Amino acid sequence: MKQAAATLVGDNSPGAQPAKSSLRLDLAAAAVTGQISGLIMAVVVMAVFTIFLGKGPLYPVQVIGSFIFGDRGIQGFHLPAFLAGLVLHQLGPALFWSIVFGAAAHAFDVRRGARLVALGAAIGLLSQVVDVNLVLPLAMNALHGHDIWAEQVPAFWSWAAHLTFGLGLAIFPWAHDRVAQRFA
Repeated sequence: MKQAAATLVGDNSPGAQPAKSSLRLDLAAAAVTGQISGLIMAVVVMAVFTIFLGKGPLYPVQVIGSFIFGDRGIQGFHLPAFLAGLVLHQLGPALFWSIVFGAAAHAFDVRRGARLVALGAAIGLLSQVVDVNLVLPLAMNALHGHDIWAEQVPAFWSWAAHLTFGLGLAIFPWAHDRVAQRFA
């Protein structure tokens, strides 16, 4: 099985020319990476809201869920908003941006090191610009008449959270190795 995995990801023995990984493998590994990184981001934001912003640890996930439930989603503990927020975050932006990351890693053959970390950071910051600064204001205003995310999440912490997501994408080599073993 390890031999088959080595064929998919390349022979890493000294002097060997590594084979380029398949797009399918890179995207699958990126999807796994993004789910883990999305959860890391969520835990960090939960800690920030609890320690620095005086809210409960589940509140930031409810803010995401307010996309569906509006202001009701952030009044007290709102289980449907919490569950919706978790699903929306993981199967929406975390999955989307991890696929963008995987496609870029594949296209530029970025596998490890500083280039991988820089690519992840760039994707994290791009997700802030596109999702939080461009899409959410339009969508939240259209659905609820105001941007609940911008009102509830200080900009500094939003940028930091998205950078955390991007830096979390640096676990890509680990996920890639695991996914390659499954494909083998």
